Amino acid sequence: MNKTVIVMDINSNIQSIAMEMVNCEAGSVIITENRKAIGIITERDLVKNIVAEDRRPSKVNASEIFSTPLITIEPEKSVVEASEIMLKANIKRLPVLEKDTIIGVISTTDILMVTPGLNTILKDLIDMNRETLLSIPSIEEISEEFSTGICESCETYSSDLKFMDGKYLCGKCQQEEGEYYE
Repeated sequence: MNKTVIVMDINSNIQSIAMEMVNCEAGSVIITENRKAIGIITERDLVKNIVAEDRRPSKVNASEIFSTPLITIEPEKSVVEASEIMLKANIKRLPVLEKDTIIGVISTTDILMVTPGLNTILKDLIDMNRETLLSIPSIEEISEEFSTGICESCETYSSDLKFMDGKYLCGKCQQEEGEYYE
């Protein structure tokens, strides 16, 4: 999480916002109205709404291009919850809100930086539970227990199903399948 948060008023012009982003090496600015965070301007907003439309930044105010509503997360939430919110909302920056104050911004880069740590935790959990995981019977072992049901070849009910070549077959279909292998 980047704890350097740029906060600017809704009436600020885009040129001053862009200069502040450059000076602070930030990819976004939180937009406020009456000191309340109401939206965000990102690099993508600048490209899409200013550069691509060939607009003059000094003549455009934040109110014309900012993204709203401001989607936020609380600091006690997990990285997984943050990534889920970002995916669902299709956003690359997620402000962290604590008691009506933005205390930081989580970026997709931040999420990617902790991913190797999550992989290590997952590996450790698998190693810890390896014995339990290895004691789970295979599909072939489970399938031997089932003998009644619908034949996957002729689709009739049978009380003598056997698992053969990846399918449950009745006695008749088992014989037919067996003839192909003889």
